[in-house]
Parts: sequence; structure tokens; C-alpha cells
Amino acid sequence: MDEVEARTQKELTDIIAVLTQQTGLPSRWSGRVELVPDAEFKGRKRQMCDIQIDAALATRYERWPTLIHEALHSISVGYNGTDFRLLRGWEEGVVEQLQRIYRPIFLRQIGVRLEGTVFESGELHHQFNPYIAALESLRHYCEPPKQEIDFYVDLLSLPLKERPDSILRSGFSLERSPRATFMMTYSQANAILTRKTNR
Repeated sequence: MDEVEARTQKELTDIIAVLTQQTGLPSRWSGRVELVPDAEFKGRKRQMCDIQIDAALATRYERWPTLIHEALHSISVGYNGTDFRLLRGWEEGVVEQLQRIYRPIFLRQIGVRLEGTVFESGELHHQFNPYIAALESLRHYCEPPKQEIDFYVDLLSLPLKERPDSILRSGFSLERSPRATFMMTYSQANAILTRKTNR
């Protein structure tokens, strides 16, 4: 294991320690990280729960969102390939929004000082923004109302295949008029959350 790979493994270990403490969810990460030269991706969690990171990215400060994102996949409940292919946005949208919420908390805890603006360009046109927007459109119908972080942690703690039904049940508890609006919003959001993106 070279120096960059060892450092990346340590960073992932530290990230997962913070995330498990913040969410109360255990991680299934194998403890193995692979830096992939010329990768066609920034990062990904393999089915055996190894984490792969683009080797060039691992040397730059832009690595932090990717490391935190992939670490969150490792604590996502009920994550499996079959459900992921059908419900991609219900996983990627939840994980990416939590990454944005937890990143400043984590970086502060480990003493990394970076201006929040350094990540803005990467988030402005992020491919998972439509997923986040769809989830946000549903969050506003939650009964009882939920804070942003609670909404996403609650979804992360549910098996992936149960997340859509959980939101539907919440919407059904609304009064008749907002329930009708919710159903239209849910239909539009779910169409986005089950749509594939290039990864």
C-alpha cells in the first residue's frame, strides 16, 4: 500500500467513525480502498463493500465530497444492487444531500480548513441535483414536519426498497386537499428518482 492509498484508507476510517456516531448506523465497509488509475468514476462502493476512488482525485482537496459520499453508501440500510438499479435516486439523492450536510461537520472535526466555496462548482451542476430536488419536493409534505437532516437520515436508515412507501404513507396522512397535491408531486418526484443517470 503506497502513501496516498494509506492516507485515503485512514481518511475513510475517520469519516466513517464520524458518520456512524452522527447517524447511529453501522458501516459495512470492508476496510479496503483501491485507488484506480484513469478511472471513469470519482468513487464507488463495490457490492463486497470495498471502496474505489479515482487515483488522481485522491491527491486533491476535491476528494472530500467523494470520500464522504461513498462512506455514506456503506452505512445505507438495505443497499443492494437489484434495488439500487430500480431506485437509484432514492439512494444517490439521499446520500449526496447528506454528504453536503455532514461535510462541514466532518472537516471541522478533523481540523481541515477549506472554504465552502471550493466545492460550489462541483455541486452547481452535479448529476444528482435532480434527485435532491425531487426529494426536497417530498420533504415539505412530511407529517409531522421534519428538519432536513432528520428527513435524510430517516431515509438512509430504511432499507432502500422501503423508502418510497415510507414517503407515501406520510403523504396519505395529509388532509384531503394537500394529499391530492402531494400525490401529483410524488408521482413526478418518483419518476425522477427511478430514472437512471450516467455515473
